[in-house]
Amino acid sequence: NYSRCGRTDKGVSALGQVVALKLRSSIPLILGAGRSFESYEEMDYADLMNRHLPSEIRILGWCEVSDEFSARFSATSRTYRYFFMRDNLDIEAMSIAAAKLCGAHDFRNMAKLDVVNVSNFVRRIISAKIVPFDSRSEGGMHMLEITGNAFLWHMVRSIMAILFLIGQKREDVDVIDALLDIEACPGRPDYRMAPELPLVLH
Repeated sequence: NYSRCGRTDKGVSALGQVVALKLRSSIPLILGAGRSFESYEEMDYADLMNRHLPSEIRILGWCEVSDEFSARFSATSRTYRYFFMRDNLDIEAMSIAAAKLCGAHDFRNMAKLDVVNVSNFVRRIISAKIVPFDSRSEGGMHMLEITGNAFLWHMVRSIMAILFLIGQKREDVDVIDALLDIEACPGRPDYRMAPELPLVLH
């Protein structure tokens, strides 16, 4: 009875990842005479699990959910952030290109296809923008912040690879429109995916 909101590639991090699983409880299903739920103290699940996890994985908190809850299928959206240094990249062109990703599109040309398990390649992107990491990093660290209802395998890293080409002026902004038109571009171009380490699932 274990579920998780999203699966990350090896080397990709997650912050605030949601998992669901069944655990034993200190509170009995049937209360004893004269006892109330408030008289029982629940186990500190976060502390108990953190004692057994490696230091780079921490449980931040927990809450009780219904039997129908699924960390994966009950999620309404997911957000990824891909961090990069601005260097000489054309951030304005990358921002225009990122905005073209919004809406429901067939993203088969921007992902690694898992045709055995996935037959529908349409995903809805709620927002996609290039922003400074913080107010002090106008000329330094930036990130692609992209939110969608779901993502295909390697989709964000593939999108980032294309945005880097646009930022380097090796591709035009309109390449996004061409890749989203699966009739005009029926096969995924041969480009190298962006590295996995700067990518974080939120």
